[in-house]
Amino acid sequence: MKSMIDTTTVLRKVVMYVCTMFLLVFVTNINVFAQRTVTVEQGVGTLNEAITSDTTATGARVDSNTVYVLSSGGTYLLDGSIEHRGYHLTIVAEDGATERPKLIPAVDDGGASDRPFRPRGDLTLKGLYITNEDELGGINTRIIRISENEVTISIDDCHLDKDGQAGFRVDGDNVNIFLTNSILSNIGSTSSPDNGRGVDDRGNPIDTLWFENNTFYNLTSQVLRDGGGTISYAYINQNTAVNIGKNTAFEFGPTVNGVFTNNMVYNASFFGNNTNGDEQITVIGLDSLTTEETSEFGAQSFLLNNNNFYTSTDVVDAYPDSVEAADTYNATALAYVTEQGSASTNLNEEITFTTGTASPANVVTQFWSNAETPDEFPTSGEPFDFGYVSTAASFTGGDDGQQIGSLIWHGGITISNEEDLIKDTPNSFVLKGNYPNPFNPTTNISFDLESPSTVSIEVFSIIGQKVMTIPAQRMSAGANQSIMLDASGLSSGMYIYRVKAVTANNTFVNTSRMTLIK
Repeated sequence: MKSMIDTTTVLRKVVMYVCTMFLLVFVTNINVFAQRTVTVEQGVGTLNEAITSDTTATGARVDSNTVYVLSSGGTYLLDGSIEHRGYHLTIVAEDGATERPKLIPAVDDGGASDRPFRPRGDLTLKGLYITNEDELGGINTRIIRISENEVTISIDDCHLDKDGQAGFRVDGDNVNIFLTNSILSNIGSTSSPDNGRGVDDRGNPIDTLWFENNTFYNLTSQVLRDGGGTISYAYINQNTAVNIGKNTAFEFGPTVNGVFTNNMVYNASFFGNNTNGDEQITVIGLDSLTTEETSEFGAQSFLLNNNNFYTSTDVVDAYPDSVEAADTYNATALAYVTEQGSASTNLNEEITFTTGTASPANVVTQFWSNAETPDEFPTSGEPFDFGYVSTAASFTGGDDGQQIGSLIWHGGITISNEEDLIKDTPNSFVLKGNYPNPFNPTTNISFDLESPSTVSIEVFSIIGQKVMTIPAQRMSAGANQSIMLDASGLSSGMYIYRVKAVTANNTFVNTSRMTLIK
């Protein structure tokens, strides 16, 4: 196995993500591309009608570059599922919104309702509350059901809440899901705990799965349910996951390139592992690539470090004799942790959240006693606050000394004291970003080197065209190394830079983005 991330794959993923988020930022802040905006009044079916009325009788869009803007705190009852095909649908909260607009399934005259979204084209959502609990309290399944190949779903600063089966259901091949700064909660029912999934890919291959700075709580089954399809790139960073129930919480399946870092994983796979059963339940599950997949995609890599995995004592005490706490890693994931020497960076620390959801110990007792009508996951106290005290090891346990888990609960920023940064030789290659950013015309790209390395930097436009190269140079091991980049010859815009460090034994590659403003 190799610990290096495939350069081409990562670049392509990051470029795709940056392009999507670049569009969203400019939609909500600067009308650079003269996008058409439609302000939608709250009400029953008003959002459905606004979208539908922008499609002509021939099926063409009035303007395919339209952004639908919803009012702060507005209630939008959906008159059936929003289903679009072949174009990029963008729905955002108004600028300065103090409360997320609420998208709720309406009930028709026959008493039926439908899921909020069934996209067959790219979908961008920002600043919204979306639930699959209809206006009369009925629960639908699959908040966002992705029903086309190769579409990109970008969700930022949203709250997806209450569903009977999954937050995301994937029916198409090679989709991209970017979920950032969001909450996914209350998915599934304890009467059917095998459901209750964050993302259910149904065995379809995933191109990119990007979870960053999110919170998942009260999922009766798992955050990721992979049915055996290959995931080309998974980036799971800086998330909080609390009360994730019956199955392997993060079931990756065969993943070509994976990163799982800085995550707070608390009471995950908490129903435990039945030692008399055939299936081993773990918190992290990873499948190796087959020979054929390796031939197609290249060597597999998976980074797994600086997380906190903990199952509360009262939950463990609720297990019958034949049940034990789930192991953190399955054999394949453990092999990567062992090879990387990252076990010591992954904590097992009890945390008291500021106002967290209650322990699911009673749910565990009822599950193993086969209660006919088990209690649902505890929700008293919502909205929760999953922050925690600064004296916890997790508070500085991240890979750059930041808090483990979603940073939203700690002011939304990475907190660190530069004077306390480790100045001894680091134990891994870490790209720390560039400063200043935005910049004009120079910026310093900072990184840690675990051993003497030959370092080179390439710069790409957001469409993947190489626009600049800094020749390779030999550098000694150490923290906070840097190379100055002079972009005098480039025009204003967003760029991707790729840092490559070659040691005597390994090659390390990482990418990030920067903005040049002249």
